[in-house]
Amino acid sequence: MINLFQASDFAFFKSLLTEAGNRAIKIQNSVIEVRRKRDSSIVTQADLAVQEFLIVQLKKRYDNFNFIFEEGFSGATNAIDDDTISIIIDPIDGSAMFSMYLPLWCISIGVFKGYHPVYGFVYSPGLNLYFCNDDRYAYLNDEIKLVDRDIHIDTESNIFHASELHNKFFIDFPGKVRNLGSTALHACLTIDNARNRSVAFIGKSNLWDWAGAIPIILQARGNLKYVSGHDIDFRLVVENNYTFPDYLVAYNTRDFEIIKKIFIRR
Repeated sequence: MINLFQASDFAFFKSLLTEAGNRAIKIQNSVIEVRRKRDSSIVTQADLAVQEFLIVQLKKRYDNFNFIFEEGFSGATNAIDDDTISIIIDPIDGSAMFSMYLPLWCISIGVFKGYHPVYGFVYSPGLNLYFCNDDRYAYLNDEIKLVDRDIHIDTESNIFHASELHNKFFIDFPGKVRNLGSTALHACLTIDNARNRSVAFIGKSNLWDWAGAIPIILQARGNLKYVSGHDIDFRLVVENNYTFPDYLVAYNTRDFEIIKKIFIRR
């Protein structure tokens, strides 16, 4: 148990993400300015405005922490050691969906100590979903969440996946296979599987896309592995320019082999 934060810190993050969500919604309800980054992915003025707001407010409270963020980040990996507290920000996770005026996006913040995930905060204003964890539990809208490991897989079960997955894998699964457009949101939905019948989410992407969801999943007794079955070394992810080297799976079954057999590389 690490106990980096007190009750007032968790209240601060909830208030901060709520305000950030309000600012993003205001932009989405007006005219969205869309441009393409070098990798052809979409960025809007909301990504930049929300990121700036979050960093300014967080630095006021945690000025000695390390900050890692999606838009314009060029931090060196040697800035992190085992005692470094990092706040990892994805201001709008699901920018493409945001730019389409759809509600399937979220604001995601992860807190790591060194290379160890500690706290996550993921807020979807459009869906009224607020996921977080403390040192004891994971929560959805203040309700404690633990994954249901005995969920039965059938035609109404769900797998969430990154949008490009069909180019990389065949999927052998009897239920529904869905993409909602937001990595952190997809991943967090796997801890609410008693209600939404989700089995897993598979995606690749960067550390900031996953960072808010990872501590929440782990605290809810969910599981994370690479699709190969290998465990995650976050040090290697940081050294790999904050990019996961393979597809990462959040899942809630007892046996990973059930999950591994679903995804067959092309």
